[in-house]
Amino acid sequence: MTKLFATKQLIPFNVIGDPNPAATVANVLAQAQAGAQLIELGLPFSDPVADGPAVKAANQRALRGQLTVAQALATVAAIRAQSDVALVLVTYVNIPFVYGFDAFAARVAALDITGIIVPDLPHEEAAEFRDSLARHGVDLLTIVGPASPKRIATVVAPARGFLTVSPALPQPVLEPEIAAIRAASDLPIVVNLPTADTATIQALAPLVEGIQLTETFVSGAAVDPVELARPVTKLRQAFQAS
Repeated sequence: MTKLFATKQLIPFNVIGDPNPAATVANVLAQAQAGAQLIELGLPFSDPVADGPAVKAANQRALRGQLTVAQALATVAAIRAQSDVALVLVTYVNIPFVYGFDAFAARVAALDITGIIVPDLPHEEAAEFRDSLARHGVDLLTIVGPASPKRIATVVAPARGFLTVSPALPQPVLEPEIAAIRAASDLPIVVNLPTADTATIQALAPLVEGIQLTETFVSGAAVDPVELARPVTKLRQAFQAS
């Protein structure tokens, strides 16, 4: 996965099943067509404590549609049948825990999922799931929050793939955090942003290898997929040119 970051990556985030599975498939395919090389997909969960109001609402919309985990993974399979774009799955830990860590790892590996992000999995409790994923060739991707340099070094030590910085702090505070990460790891760094304009993208470009757009694609509206994906091309070009 790290090889993807030889060029800067603008990463769309989508909640599976918002507004419905067919729309998710169409939207992701349009984002890939617009130039996204890495896309994150959220498995809907009833209590997404690490997410903001827009993503929580997207989770609720998907669940109101009676989307099951099996249906969500079938949606990923439908995407994979039509595209080889790199996919990362975002899930709260209850889902793989109930599914069974090894069974879940085997299932996502069969879907050619590149990595898994688990926002509510503490670093100290991640080893079992990380090992299950590793046995199936899938990376458990690490989230790095505001912390001391010593704590950051501890958190990133077992990391693979890339590092996600969340929440995105104001830039004067973000820069020292990224410096501490760079001192402890040579993995690519991705910053999660709720939304972004060209100026924000260009300001962050010298600091990081990737920007994930957390809320840009989770409106829940039945929008034409090509129109919804249009920001991908514009912002990706701005990011890579800076």
